[in-house]
Amino acid sequence: MIIHEKSIDISVPSEIFIKYNLNNIAFFDIETTGFSKEEDKIILISLGKYLENDIYSIKQYFAENIEDEKNILLEFGKDIARFDKWCSFNGIAFDEPFIKNKLYKNKLEVNLPEEHIDLYRRIRPYHKQLGLQRCNLKSVEKYLGIKRKDTIDGGLSVILYNEYIRTRDEEIKEKILLHNYEDVLYLPKIFHLIYKMDNKSDLTIENPLTDKQEKYLIFLLKKNNINIEVDLNKISKRAACRLIDSIIKGERDSNSLKEIINNSY
Repeated sequence: MIIHEKSIDISVPSEIFIKYNLNNIAFFDIETTGFSKEEDKIILISLGKYLENDIYSIKQYFAENIEDEKNILLEFGKDIARFDKWCSFNGIAFDEPFIKNKLYKNKLEVNLPEEHIDLYRRIRPYHKQLGLQRCNLKSVEKYLGIKRKDTIDGGLSVILYNEYIRTRDEEIKEKILLHNYEDVLYLPKIFHLIYKMDNKSDLTIENPLTDKQEKYLIFLLKKNNINIEVDLNKISKRAACRLIDSIIKGERDSNSLKEIINNSY
């Protein structure tokens, strides 16, 4: 296993930094040998954090061999444990469940953050109104005027890693590291867009819930004494359906219900 750590000035306006408490968030992204949590391996994790207001540190845990997965998870686990929040771009769907599955398989106990800020899920319901044709990470970065040095994508990094294992070519390794590094490097900058969204009153969610759904959802929440804050102007029809279905089936835990909403975009 190789561990790289680098600090860089990533400034964010103070009102954004303070509002979202960026110094208490762990920014992360993973690279794997494929998309299967059961069969594939984690070969690289990047963890970003603020050391002070503008100084941003990124630590990378890279597997020189497939067998290094457990060591990567162990070291990452030590560093992530002190955070209550972690932040990704579409990590709720892929990175988080992948990490949890691999921790379980490697019999490692790690205190992962309780709150996951998934920037993709925050932006996705409003991306067309913001002028974004697509809602992938590079499109959002381009919208914000961010220019990458990285020229590959996640799919190519899998191919390159296999090539690295075969050849031990340092140039290939650096390409993989740079790709994952930049996937984490600019995540704090995306809070510029989150701030803009939070202060833009005319944004409306795509496929909003119907009046009938709204009334029924309010009825169920009150009837079952469920104390959960739901912004009905920012919940989709799909999220409302899943929430209603879960309550009918007996779910009462507010954290579980919030997770259902977060996972519905």
